[in-house]
Amino acid sequence: MRRELKVVIVAYLVLFVIGALAMYSLDIAREQVFNDSSNFFTKHVVMLGLSLFMMLLAKNIPFSFYEKHDKLLFGIGIVLLLVVFAFPPINGAHRWIRIGSFTFQSSEFAKLILILYLSIYAKKNKARMNEFVRGVVIPISIAGIYVALIFFEPNLSTALFTFLIAAVTIYYGGAKLRYFIMLALIGIGFVIVGSLTGVLHAYQLGRLRYFFGGEVAPQVDIALRTLRSSGATGMGIGNGWLKVYVPEAESDFVLAVIGEDFGFFGILIVCVSYLFLSYSLMRIGSYIEDFALKVFTWSYATVILFHVTINLGVFSGFFPVTGIPLPFISTGGSSMIALLTGFGIILSGLFNTEEREKTISNKGEVS
Repeated sequence: MRRELKVVIVAYLVLFVIGALAMYSLDIAREQVFNDSSNFFTKHVVMLGLSLFMMLLAKNIPFSFYEKHDKLLFGIGIVLLLVVFAFPPINGAHRWIRIGSFTFQSSEFAKLILILYLSIYAKKNKARMNEFVRGVVIPISIAGIYVALIFFEPNLSTALFTFLIAAVTIYYGGAKLRYFIMLALIGIGFVIVGSLTGVLHAYQLGRLRYFFGGEVAPQVDIALRTLRSSGATGMGIGNGWLKVYVPEAESDFVLAVIGEDFGFFGILIVCVSYLFLSYSLMRIGSYIEDFALKVFTWSYATVILFHVTINLGVFSGFFPVTGIPLPFISTGGSSMIALLTGFGIILSGLFNTEEREKTISNKGEVS
């Protein structure tokens, strides 16, 4: 397990460095083209420092604490999702909690809390997770509370993402495969019904029309042009300028920045780093004996994989445009803080388990 943990840490470091370089390059380009100081690099480094602090904080809380107070944590998640409606909307949506100049997206933390709660639920009901009611109906109804609150922010992509990762967590927890497939079809059904009944907002329908009509969204077109113009190795940090015209280049379309600066090989390094990170986390999960921690670790790795797959799919025009950031590289602080806090929870379980084993071993030697 130690070897896999080292691979995970190295992968994190590679992604941190690439993210910082991308933000630094975007700052330089914006200053040259617009004479504008965006400070994306500074924001990214500050958020990275805060994320690492939260990771260490979560690591030092015993995993048994989360198991003991799972209902309290679930309630905190609901509060976080409700509080956003008390703040003025930003771009027509209630997705953010604003404290002074600091803004964070509560749904990113709610996703983490939800998979943790469902992992603990799976452990408590391990013997009955293969039943339809106990293994599917009850946990998906619990997840539905979070999904509904996120949907009405409105945030369709994150609501669907939350539903999907909840279904995956239930599957890891012991639900039968046919139930998982059924849940995936239900998620697709929600989108279809929403588009037909007018529940979806105009901008959401517009994104779907672009996608299903075979057209490339304008932001996707400009993002792909940055990659096509940069070749295999890219133009180097600070040399490209096309990336400044890509909407949300610091978050949703950060691959445009990486592509222009480091070319195809830069994007390849990013993808390989994510594969090593996710695979090693899955391997670590397979070694864990605590069922709740095992399910949480697998679900956490899957969250990262889903983030990367969706972001790459949007960048390439394969998926409709969504607001899913690239983990540890995009400047979105909420996602980074939540994900590194999740890694801290995994470390908490791993190190506490090792300490208990050492204590038991030492007691055996003394006796």
